[in-house]
Amino acid sequence: MSDIETRIQQIAQVLGQLEDNQVPRNIRNASRDAVQKWLLNNDKDLDIRLGMTASILDDIFNDANLPIHYGPLCLQIQTALEALLNEVKQI
Repeated sequence: MSDIETRIQQIAQVLGQLEDNQVPRNIRNASRDAVQKWLLNNDKDLDIRLGMTASILDDIFNDANLPIHYGPLCLQIQTALEALLNEVKQI
């Protein structure tokens, strides 16, 4: 597995932390969809996978129902996705 795919797997695992009963169902569903439909979907181009996941994560972060202690987690994931997307664009 390449370094990029390893990092994508790590991001998917961290996003899995939103599968908590403290997190509203709509946010858990959005997070799950971001991972399954976009981030880990090898049928799509890598830059689209990363961009769509970042977009969904931005929506999650801006959701007023997101528990406050998950905000920093979302920002860390967003930063990792953006860094990875910049690397992919340079390849």
